[in-house]
Amino acid sequence: MKAHIVLAHPEKQSFNGRLTGVSEATLGTNGFEVTVSDLYRMNFDPCEAEKHYTVRSDDAVFHAQTEQRFNANNGSIPADVSQESDKLLNADVLVIHFPLWWFGAPAILKGWMDRVFIYGKVYKSQMRYDAGICRGKKMIACITTGASADSCSFDGREGDTRLVVWPLLFPFRYIGFDVLEPMILHGIGGVASIEAHEDGLSDLDRYEESWRDVLSGLDTRIVIPFNADSDFGEDKRLKPNAPSYSPFVSHQKTTLW
Repeated sequence: MKAHIVLAHPEKQSFNGRLTGVSEATLGTNGFEVTVSDLYRMNFDPCEAEKHYTVRSDDAVFHAQTEQRFNANNGSIPADVSQESDKLLNADVLVIHFPLWWFGAPAILKGWMDRVFIYGKVYKSQMRYDAGICRGKKMIACITTGASADSCSFDGREGDTRLVVWPLLFPFRYIGFDVLEPMILHGIGGVASIEAHEDGLSDLDRYEESWRDVLSGLDTRIVIPFNADSDFGEDKRLKPNAPSYSPFVSHQKTTLW
């Protein structure tokens, strides 16, 4: 069994970095062959652009999907993308570590997806969702926030973090992964998070233990429900009798403004 870990944080000594070490050690102890991509240390370029392609389908106009598919078909995918996509496709379990910045993932992680989820290799029109190339594989995210759990609750000032996270996880469902319930750790960075309690453990220590337990129980972790391909009609809209699992895909329009 193989596991691949992706870290999207600029500081190796951050709590995200610390948790990445926990992931590597725990998965290794549990029998996984582990690889790690520390995106900032790799200086991974998150910007998809023509400069990455020495072989072009169209030298006059750069269209990302066209060039991705052309290079995938011709065996000329950029080296950094080829290496990262191979790690992704070879893994039975994918673990992503990142902080929530401005209600989204760090740009380097979004750019990693933009480039590594390459058209023609990682997905095609007939190789998505239930038929995704990563079907049968597991993905889990470990996400930190600076705000407290109360601020990030459904009635909190910063909004429900679970709703914020849904669009960040959906791309992994798009390419076929079973997306496990993420671990969301709140209040990171504050003085209170590093102060020891009566048992001698700080909040960070407790988070670390909880995350280690999650990694050791991946087989029983809740899989986030997404609609099956059969839940949609020929018009690509949800069938009247199909289930709805989130406000993002539902039978009623969500009114926001």
